[in-house]
Amino acid sequence: MFRYRQRVVTAIILGFLFVCAGCADKSVRVQEFSRENIVMDTLIKITVYAADPQLGEKALNEAFAEFSRINSLADRFSEKSLPDSETSDVYQINQNAQVKPVKVSDDILAMLDRSNYFANLSEGAFDVTIGPIMDLWGFKQTEHHLPSEKEIAEKLALVGYQRIVVDKEQKTVFLPEKGMELDLGGIAKGYATDMAVQRLRELGINSAIINAGGNVYALGSKPDGSPWRVGIQDPRNNNKIIAILRVENTAVVSSGDYERYFIIDGVRYHHIIDPSTGESARQLMSTTVLASSATDADVMSTTLFVLGSERGRELLQKFTNINAVFVDPERNITFSKSLNKQIDILDQANGQVKKEDSEDASSQVE
Repeated sequence: MFRYRQRVVTAIILGFLFVCAGCADKSVRVQEFSRENIVMDTLIKITVYAADPQLGEKALNEAFAEFSRINSLADRFSEKSLPDSETSDVYQINQNAQVKPVKVSDDILAMLDRSNYFANLSEGAFDVTIGPIMDLWGFKQTEHHLPSEKEIAEKLALVGYQRIVVDKEQKTVFLPEKGMELDLGGIAKGYATDMAVQRLRELGINSAIINAGGNVYALGSKPDGSPWRVGIQDPRNNNKIIAILRVENTAVVSSGDYERYFIIDGVRYHHIIDPSTGESARQLMSTTVLASSATDADVMSTTLFVLGSERGRELLQKFTNINAVFVDPERNITFSKSLNKQIDILDQANGQVKKEDSEDASSQVE
């Protein structure tokens, strides 16, 4: 679904080859099992801890199988990434726009349902019909194009999540106008991560970390009982970490203006498009979202980036279990107040460090 590029969150994982499980039988020791593979055009690394080598290998196999399964359903460019005899549900929906409804899987229905939930809450800041605009800017082919206002206006006429026709009883999806295209790039990796985590839990794995191209899920704690440490990358230096989050059973997903972009005449044009304008969102350099659901964290990282810090904080107030870290163009770092005890700011890069507060959303952290 994406051309491979490592995204903005880096999992900082302390190495554990053999760690005591802390159980009654001290001879039983947990081993680390780790594997990397490119799925969804993204480098995915999964590390699990298990006492049984067969279980460890099985867990890796089945977790990666979930990523492949969701990719086979959601990849809108599946004619290039799947076998000749197969096309994804999303590809079929897009090919049959204005032609006929397409029968889809329960997973596609679930992703569309959650996408529409956040689209409605954010007044369209997240919109899975953004496909025509993404293609216009060349983020499909990575052959970048600076479109005219007329071109943007023509493609914006094809954008509108409210126009998607979903029949839950028949399990069909229909796009009513030719040229409309679904793009689940803002939710599919998060959803696949949740499916992989669910499978790990079903197998009895209670300590693991998944890094799906920057979509991180920390399952349980590290084998020694301490929290996982996940770093937030400096938006202008991919070799630098500006903050570390300590998390357990939490997804950490970031979106930034440096993931897929091109520069013309000193102006940075990036792939996080504001559906209301058809152009790159400009109010932030990065957002990092923490949530129990990787699906929600994936969607919200894009949504908050489009909304910007002020409107994004207003949206966050609707949730008790979703938190965020914002980095604006002046390099100010603002984060949810409830993260105060689990975030370490390493470098504020001459900007201010602030925390969200219900009475004063910009009160400086002491």
